[in-house]
Amino acid sequence: MELRVLVVDDDPMIRAVLAAFFESRGCAVQESTDGEDALGHLRGGDYNLVVTDRLMPRMDGLALCRAIRVMPSRAYVYCIMLTGSGHESALVAAMEAGVDDFITKPLQVAELGARLRAAERVLALEEGLAARNEELSRAYGQLSRDLDLARALQRSQLPPPQAFGRVRCEGWFEASSFVGGDLYDSFALGDRLVGFYLADISGHGVAAAMMAVATQHQLRAASNEVVRAIAPDASLGQAALDIVQRYNDRFLRTNETGMYLTLVYGLLDRVSGRLALVGAGHPPPLLAQPGDTTFTPVGEGSVPVGILPAPGWEAQELQVRPGTRLVLYSDGITECVDASGAAFGDQRLQQVLARERAASPTQTCAAVGAALHAWHPGDFDDDVTLLVVEVG
Repeated sequence: MELRVLVVDDDPMIRAVLAAFFESRGCAVQESTDGEDALGHLRGGDYNLVVTDRLMPRMDGLALCRAIRVMPSRAYVYCIMLTGSGHESALVAAMEAGVDDFITKPLQVAELGARLRAAERVLALEEGLAARNEELSRAYGQLSRDLDLARALQRSQLPPPQAFGRVRCEGWFEASSFVGGDLYDSFALGDRLVGFYLADISGHGVAAAMMAVATQHQLRAASNEVVRAIAPDASLGQAALDIVQRYNDRFLRTNETGMYLTLVYGLLDRVSGRLALVGAGHPPPLLAQPGDTTFTPVGEGSVPVGILPAPGWEAQELQVRPGTRLVLYSDGITECVDASGAAFGDQRLQQVLARERAASPTQTCAAVGAALHAWHPGDFDDDVTLLVVEVG
């Protein structure tokens, strides 16, 4: 590597000796008479080695080294101090000022050569480290851009607020990192049925997000396959069970990652008001009857999807009337902790939902999000997701 040396000494003889030595080793050399003059050269030039005397007028070597260490620089500047004192206190003071090495007076060519080789080794390491850091910075920038795109694509896969006749569905999702493993969906199945669900993939990040995309496609496919085959008077609960079981079968056949997911899946006949819910290891959804502000859990937790081939899930079947509101949520909401480590909890969630009972699903989602951010400012530790299903 090329050494660009700044020699700083108020003694012209010492400057001449040092300059001749470094030039004989192929270095580019500039001379300076004191610290202030040297700082002017450093601001206007690209030096990587400074050899300075300690005692000089206007600005001494210690002050110069301290100034060098706070100067913005693209590359490391190696500092060698000329000293006639070997006292420990003097050496410690110099090292604290940012000195890397010492040359004792009177000057010896052999010592100069050894110090120069040490400087070359350190600067070569610094140069390699800087190059690797620049390469890592470029790679991180590309990764950040890719993850930003992945986050935008993941959000684009989530359904917008939707109305299916008198049934309205709206969700809220916020990932704990660039992308997350929670998802929700709602979709029409034939002329009467509405399918909806909220799922939570184990883990976080890119792998969970990729699994979430696959889950969305496979659950929709399973839903359409089952609904096309059922009779008009068939049990809605059995249809919901068949959909979740069919998806579980596919998951076990194709998943080799060891991941699993929790799920609440629902089928709603928007004409008759029949509702079926299947829970697979997920927090039970919360239901409020028309005119009621109390939200009651529906069903119980069970085995997640992707664990057992025949988990023995059960369907909850209900009759809903206009004004009924159903809320599905991920445990990232109730398990979100504040600065003291206290969880947001089921009770606080139900209090927010009760307060927003007369508000629109849009306002309800926003209120839960605001309450959660007030509880835990900044990024969440887990993905947080909410789905509001309202019968108008």
